[in-house]
Amino acid sequence: TVRVDAAADGPTMVVFLAHWCPHCNAEVPRLNELRDAGSFPEGLNIVAVSTATNPTRPNYPPSTWITDVDWTYPVIADGIDLAAEVQYIAAGAYGVDGFPFTTLLDGDGKVVARWSGEREPDQVLDLITANLGLG
Repeated sequence: TVRVDAAADGPTMVVFLAHWCPHCNAEVPRLNELRDAGSFPEGLNIVAVSTATNPTRPNYPPSTWITDVDWTYPVIADGIDLAAEVQYIAAGAYGVDGFPFTTLLDGDGKVVARWSGEREPDQVLDLITANLGLG
């Protein structure tokens, strides 16, 4: 079971990704670069949410895409609530307005930063340091 619980797991970066999104396909290698270099601060929990799934778009199914792009952090498949007519539950709860969409949660589970779109690796680290004090 994968869940986002910064109060239990510590500071957390949640990355919302769509398999068909060209910006997500550019962002994941940058995040992998940081992972491979050991650049993410110790104690930072990283989780992806696979959302906006569409079987008519590229890189479907997302489970295969996640493997193909070498994403090694835990992944949550965003849910759909048909009764409430909510397309993507997690994306809606976090206010996702584009892809990729990243949220930083402090150790108490409070949202301390959110951004939409691609970032260079050094920008991601700067945002983590500035908002979580990790670095």
